[in-house]
Amino acid sequence: MSNFSFDDLWRKDFLKGILLWIVIEIVSFLVLPGLGAIRPSDRLKFWFGLSIPLGIGGALILGGSSRFIAMTNERAASGSKTLLSLLGQFSGSIGLAGILFPFVMVVGEFFAKIFDR
Repeated sequence: MSNFSFDDLWRKDFLKGILLWIVIEIVSFLVLPGLGAIRPSDRLKFWFGLSIPLGIGGALILGGSSRFIAMTNERAASGSKTLLSLLGQFSGSIGLAGILFPFVMVVGEFFAKIFDR
């Protein structure tokens, strides 16, 4: 096991996920429109509103999945261990998708602006 208890592991990964989401939010919705790389529009406001619950929820899922995988690795039964580990990894991927949502939407807007010219 690692140096962290299950609760510390959850908290550590949740805080990393929320910090990553905050940095992505700042770059996506403040820096890129400020530099003129994307056009502020009603879609951007909608994506910002949608990215808040997705980002916070994604960070919660990411923290929970790391705790789930750590607890699964402590189990003795190896048959269900693989399936539960895959389930935990899949839920972590869903959490990362929620955290990265604003960046993906803004990159799409950036390419739409480039090819619109």
